[in-house]
Amino acid sequence: MVNRLSSFSTPIGQAIIIILVAAALCLPLLLAGVSTGSDSADHVMYQYHFSRQFWSGDLYPRWLAEANKGFGGPIFLVQYPFPYFTTALLRPVLSFAPTAIRESRELGVYCFLMLAGAGLSAWGWFRSRCTPAASTIAAVAYISLPYILGQVLYARTAIGELAAFVWMPLLLALCDGIRPNRFGTASAMAAVFALLLISNVLTAILFTPVMILYAVASERRAALPMLIALGFGICVAAVYMFPAVAYQRFFNPAAEMVHHHFAELGRNLLYITPSEIQNHRIAMPAIISAACLMTFITYHVWRSDGSFVARLGMLLTLGLGIALLVPGVGPELIRMSRLKVSGFDSFQGYSMIILFTALFTVGLGLLAYSRVSGTQTDPQQRVLAVVCCGAFVLMLPWSASIWRVVPRTEIIQYPWRLCSILTVASAGLFAMAVDDCLRHGNRGERGPSRFVMISVALVVICVGNIIWRVDVRFHHPSTPRVETSRWLDPMYTTYVPALKLAAFAKRVGGSPDSYDVDPTPAQQGVTAEFISGNGSVSVTRVAPGKLLVSAQSQGDARVRIGQLYFPLWRIVPAMESPRNQEALGSSAEGLMEVSLAPGRHEFWLVFGGGVPERLGAMVSLVSILVIVGGLVFIALRERSRSKCGTGPRTA
Repeated sequence: MVNRLSSFSTPIGQAIIIILVAAALCLPLLLAGVSTGSDSADHVMYQYHFSRQFWSGDLYPRWLAEANKGFGGPIFLVQYPFPYFTTALLRPVLSFAPTAIRESRELGVYCFLMLAGAGLSAWGWFRSRCTPAASTIAAVAYISLPYILGQVLYARTAIGELAAFVWMPLLLALCDGIRPNRFGTASAMAAVFALLLISNVLTAILFTPVMILYAVASERRAALPMLIALGFGICVAAVYMFPAVAYQRFFNPAAEMVHHHFAELGRNLLYITPSEIQNHRIAMPAIISAACLMTFITYHVWRSDGSFVARLGMLLTLGLGIALLVPGVGPELIRMSRLKVSGFDSFQGYSMIILFTALFTVGLGLLAYSRVSGTQTDPQQRVLAVVCCGAFVLMLPWSASIWRVVPRTEIIQYPWRLCSILTVASAGLFAMAVDDCLRHGNRGERGPSRFVMISVALVVICVGNIIWRVDVRFHHPSTPRVETSRWLDPMYTTYVPALKLAAFAKRVGGSPDSYDVDPTPAQQGVTAEFISGNGSVSVTRVAPGKLLVSAQSQGDARVRIGQLYFPLWRIVPAMESPRNQEALGSSAEGLMEVSLAPGRHEFWLVFGGGVPERLGAMVSLVSILVIVGGLVFIALRERSRSKCGTGPRTA
């Protein structure tokens, strides 16, 4: 049977199967565009402004000149750029009509490419350890797991995190082959890690310890080359990382928690409240399903062949999760930890729903590990099992005391981001378990059988995605449209000064404490007006981050420019005159305000990242050239040695 299954298709055929499954899972997105997930409208509007500037010659748009109803915003100093560059580059290929849903449709194709890429990269990782049949089955399961399909793709449309699921398996596959003095492997790891950083830097931060542990488990001497590769990866991504780190001080992530209580860390630990049982029809069926499935998995974990310590650790992990199925237990644990939280009503019941997702996923991973655990368990499998347990427990209220003492937790934003790490680790264990099932069948009576493994996987995938209502979203898709009159950057509370936030929000028809936006018209072009003194003034936008201002002032005056003030705006004189003195500041509404002396003035207002931006671009370029040059040199050297008959040497 093993031979028959392992030869059922060629590698190309296996890849086609994964791509077709991804296309089927993304069918509404391919036909109509991304669905109306909680983040999709924001990504559509980001893409709208990003693509307009990119195709107008702004090769790396950092200041979105027409965002926030024409007043601009600096969000792309810190926002990950990979999804937007990729989608912008798809435009000439796709050639969709320039309608209000063009960006939605382009992002729909992007999501399909990322989901298919995630399946193929997982397949590549699994193939280094498993049979082709097991690798294909596990890759299809990976892209169908509820956190990827239900939460990231359909419920949130988290396009950066979706791309991260492509790079994480590739990095683990490279960790399997990392050795000292292997320039090729280290270079590939640096390049892929750079892609992970520019896809979702928060996921990269959480995933880095996993890579290091996995690489060291594969090869004890791999710690140093791994750290060098990761450092080199940061250099490759420096064009994004250097400005993001340098100017992070101008953004206040904690402001989102102040104005939007749903963003509080405590609300985003995983728990169930009594009110959620009443407000969500799916709550009780999901609790019953989770309790039954976890009891079933617990039974098989206890009967497995693993060591007593391993089984005890897995059972304790499952037990901590099962206890939280009792409504009210989680909130009480958070209160006892003294973690700051103003309430326990999470956004659309996310804490409860992700609890089910995380329980199902960790259950599948630990069941898979109980299949392969025993005397022949390799170090990488143990690392993946530990990662499953650790990531899961850190999402639970049992870890609230840890989160309370960890500094700068607002950077991570949501503990349930660790579900991405849990998903990758569980998928890796599942692939190894399926491989063991196909190779050895139902060996013994203690480990979970082939039927048990496949049945639990189907339950996890089907029930887990139904809880996210993927079935409803799939059959009744709705597409977000470009609506500049109804959209504000949801992160504007983090970069508009707190003292001017209310006035700015009122001017643009919003409120700092709400995501609702009044449909007021967007500002056309850039305006300029005297708010004190007399004279005339005109402003011309030469580029998204470059304005030419001409003014004639009859005395000391102040001019308000219709762009949001940010510390990286600066005045550059366009004419030399000792009388011309201009000073840039912020108006009461948070817009740029220029103080003028009497006389004629002509100057530029320029937005730029300065030294960090230029240095980042230079370091990225040099790093890429070093990688390409090194690989070309090694290829030429090996070719020369081959011709001389000395034999090839591994790079």
